[in-house]
Formats: sequence, C-alpha cells, structure tokens
Amino acid sequence: MVYDLIVVGNGLAAQTLLFEIFNNDKKSQNFSVAQVYSEEITPSCSLKTTATVSLSGIEEGISELGEELRESYFLFENFIINHSPKGVESVERFVTYTTEKEKGKMLRRYKSLSKLNHPLLKEEFEGTKLNSFLISPELYSSWFDEFINLQNIDRRKAFVSAVKRNNDGLYECHQIGGEILLAKKIVLCTGAYSKILSQFFDLSEVLEKSEVVAGTYLERTVDLNRNSFYFTIDSHSLIYRNSDNKMILGSTSKKGGFHSADFVELKNIFTHIQSLLSFNLGSFSDYKIITGQRHKGIRRRAFFNSIDPQQTLYLISGLYKNGYTFSLLAARAITKSLFS
Repeated sequence: MVYDLIVVGNGLAAQTLLFEIFNNDKKSQNFSVAQVYSEEITPSCSLKTTATVSLSGIEEGISELGEELRESYFLFENFIINHSPKGVESVERFVTYTTEKEKGKMLRRYKSLSKLNHPLLKEEFEGTKLNSFLISPELYSSWFDEFINLQNIDRRKAFVSAVKRNNDGLYECHQIGGEILLAKKIVLCTGAYSKILSQFFDLSEVLEKSEVVAGTYLERTVDLNRNSFYFTIDSHSLIYRNSDNKMILGSTSKKGGFHSADFVELKNIFTHIQSLLSFNLGSFSDYKIITGQRHKGIRRRAFFNSIDPQQTLYLISGLYKNGYTFSLLAARAITKSLFS
C-alpha cells in the first residue's frame, strides 16, 4: 500500500497536525494516513514539560518571533474555547523578583510593575499578573489520542531508522525490524530527535545551527486541597495543578541531549523558593527529577515547512518552550500546504 501521508512522531506536533487534518471531513476524506512512533526509543518531550502557556508581555510589531508568539497564543486560546480539550485550566500567574538583575529583566519586558500579595507568599512583592494556562500533559495528550484512535489512521509503534526517496518518487519509511512503509508525502514531527538523529533523516544541513537543550524540573504528586496556582520568581516557576495534584518546580537548562540533571542548581532553586513561601514544599527527596529534550531553532524560531522543492517532505521542529502554542501554528500551515 502507498499512503498519501506518513506522520513520524506522537508528540504535540504530530497529534495537533493529525487533529487539524481529520477535524476537517472534506480534507481528510479518502486521504490515507499512517503514523509511526516509538516512545520507548525516542520519548516525547511533550510529556516531560512544565506545560504552561502565557503571552508574557509580548507586544505587536517588535519582531517576527514576537508576532509568531502572539499569533500562536491566540490560536491556543481559541482552540481551548472551541474544542475544550482535557487537562487545561485558566489561572492567574504571579511574576516577581528578588534581585536587581531580575527586576531589570522584568521592567524591560513588562514596562511597569505593581505590588503583589498572595496568601502563599510570606511577604509583599513587586511584579505583574498574567492570564495563563496550566496543562496536564498526560490528560491533554490522551485527549488527542482518543480523537486520533477514532480516525482512519494506521498507527504503528515502531522506530523509524531511515527515510529515503526511491526511484519512483515515493518515500520509504524504514522501521527497525525491516518493514518499509511507502508514502507520497511525509511529515517529520520528531522534535529534538530531528537534530540528535539527523543522519537518519538527512537533516544535518537543514538543522546545522539549531540546538538541543535539555530542560529539567522537579515534580511530585501531592493533594494540597486547594485551587491551582502559578508563581514565577526570579525566572523560576512553582506550579500546582489541582487537576492531577502535581507540584512542579524549576527549571534548569543544559545545552545538549543530556538526561542527567544539575542537582546543585535544582537544590538551590528549591531552597530559594521555599524561603519565600508561607507553606512547606516538603523535602527535596520527595520530588522526581524529570528531563525533556527540547529543540531550539535558529533565533528561537520554530521550523514548519517543506524541506524539498516538490513539497513532499515536511519538518515540524524547533518548538522549544512553546510547543503547546507553536504546534497549532505549524499544524495549520502544514495542513494548508498538504492540500493546496
């Protein structure tokens, strides 16, 4: 069988793309699709993230990245209103500082600051409040999976070891074990593995100046018997999600495809944030240390486009810290190109 499309991956980029394609009956009718992914070998960063969405004081007309951040944020807002996916909650984010360096960063971004009070903070701080969203990655992903499972999609849990174009102009999707799937078009939704495993997909030149950045945070399950909250203090976030009783604290970043963490920095963040709170976070040892591999595009720009002149091989990558919003922007653009 020759598929019209093969989607490689099952993170936010892949799930959002498949939703965009199959949520439109006219487009997806008689359109054959296979999806191939391996969480065992290439675990998705979408399930290893602090999972928040905020506009963060980004103004219009400043930069191309800023315009994409704004457009994708409002796409996310509309998506939540129109489709009500699982695991998404609207909250007020408190952003504050304790050092002059952080104050300067905040003033450059937000222009003016005001007094902030919260019963969970020991004292009054200066900062700003932002309308934001907290997302449970597991619930959000399972909502997409439920939708995808109802569609006419050949889903295969397998690792893609190579993508090649044959003499007939079709793409060969080689899986470990020797099976080969054929397709007219392929979309690689491979996140940081686009860079880490670039030789498998012949992407070394395309992604030469992009970076893999490992992001690490602390997480524990605890029932606080209270509403969700979201603080950002000195660029570090403390999050509590009532939906799944998750407390999240972090994060740290390290360039490269690492799974190890900077324990000293994580402990320092934990101790610093605890000193500012009116309640006990528990012991550092109560928390799991979670690391996700993120792909940082050139000048932090996401990449979602064809990488061949025939517009048959596509890549969605470089979503970095904006996967929940940029995935929607990418899905819209790729779907439009696929059916144009």
